[in-house]
Amino acid sequence: MPVKKLSKILLISFIAIIIRSMLQLLIPSGNQTVLQQSVFVKNGTLPIVFMIYGTLAFTAITIIFERIQRGMGGGRISKGLKAGIIFSVVWTVFLVEPLPHGSTIDLFSYPLADGLVLLFLGFMSGRFLSEDSAQKKHKVTSNSIVNIAIITLIFTMGRIILYKGFHIYSMFEQAQVRTLVWVICTGIVIGLMFEYLNYTINSNKAFTKSLVFGGAIFGINLVFFNFFLPLVLKVDIQDMIIRTVMDTVSVIIGCLIINVKDSKVIHRTNNSRSIS
Repeated sequence: MPVKKLSKILLISFIAIIIRSMLQLLIPSGNQTVLQQSVFVKNGTLPIVFMIYGTLAFTAITIIFERIQRGMGGGRISKGLKAGIIFSVVWTVFLVEPLPHGSTIDLFSYPLADGLVLLFLGFMSGRFLSEDSAQKKHKVTSNSIVNIAIITLIFTMGRIILYKGFHIYSMFEQAQVRTLVWVICTGIVIGLMFEYLNYTINSNKAFTKSLVFGGAIFGINLVFFNFFLPLVLKVDIQDMIIRTVMDTVSVIIGCLIINVKDSKVIHRTNNSRSIS
């Protein structure tokens, strides 16, 4: 990557974490007593650690934005904002996951703060890292609904394995219906993300496309999202790793099923045209 472009990405990411830190000061302190404070909070190093980690996280996300926009259509600003909105929705759905330490104020304040920053990243990525290109119309078809259903199903199966097999930190035992509703809604959101971004991946190989979306566009984003929490609260790192890996693998598997299915349809269609 050219030094000039990397410098822009680092600057955008650094400004973003400054904005996020300022917004954090406006969020009322919660009164949760489930989890202890992290070592960074106790020794007073949280602001520094938060700035460093946040800059790295937003740098990775901004690079993803820059890669995504290459396959998108439209003006550079609109491409950046579309990507920002998509990531904001994904972060929001994970932020409202039913967890024992969650509070009502957090369900509104954190999605708002993080959503604004992700929109900023998308806007700045579009403005300074993107280029205008021809419009590409994206239509939701019956096949799109099937694809979203596949990802939702695989993600839900993965989560049930996490809840029943690994007993991850959750509200599953206390509020099964609420948790399962959240899981299904999250699967749908990931499916929508896939529908709007899978076409931006420049590859005809099903496994490559699935790995890029599930492992990079979704997976890297999820890693940085999940590991913001240990900066503030004392959590089980093994639990965080297991849930992150399982969610990512579930999405990769769902994408692979879809991409293999679609590639077979395209192959049959091309063969039919050749014969005719």
